[in-house]
Amino acid sequence: MSQPNTTSHPPVLGLRARRRMETRLEINRAAIELFELHGCTATTVDEIARRAGVSPSTFFRCFATKEDSVCGSDRDFEAEITAWLESVAPEDVDLDGLEALYERSLCRLMTGSDDAKDRLLRTRRLILSDDHLRVAAFTSDAITVCRVTEQVARKVTPVRSASFARLLVEAAAVARRIAFDTWVARAEAGEDADLVEIYRTTRRELREVVAG
Repeated sequence: MSQPNTTSHPPVLGLRARRRMETRLEINRAAIELFELHGCTATTVDEIARRAGVSPSTFFRCFATKEDSVCGSDRDFEAEITAWLESVAPEDVDLDGLEALYERSLCRLMTGSDDAKDRLLRTRRLILSDDHLRVAAFTSDAITVCRVTEQVARKVTPVRSASFARLLVEAAAVARRIAFDTWVARAEAGEDADLVEIYRTTRRELREVVAG
């Protein structure tokens, strides 16, 4: 078993990249606010762009769809997966290692700014309450799982089957999704819930299910 290196340093962004990130954040905030008010289906890209103070063309330079503006993939996580797979032997690609990467991605989210954590909680709440957005989130997650599975399958092919790779990635992904749902439910109940600890508990419960 090979655990990923848990230390990482964010890259220093240039002015253009910082402006693009700021624009993406403004669009994200606007989309969350409008989805909370009117629902995803009733909200248009033009309305999101107007609220964010950008043009529709700028919106589409940042996001492919209105749904993607709130529930797009975690690009940093996918980059970390790629780096990990490049650094380990095929026989060392296992559930512990993959789950450690998922946990690190959640730690990154939870150690961000209060604004970032608030947007994440509101987004996950929307995903649970808005049927259209839930479908979009499941689709986005499924696409990410497929991409990651393809990477893992290529890596483990000498020693494992393609079905092993798929089971590995989907097991880790479903634990993360359940942890998010549990986190929102506890927050809604007024509890001081820790997403990372919830994920660790979910990981242990996954082991119990598999062992049972």
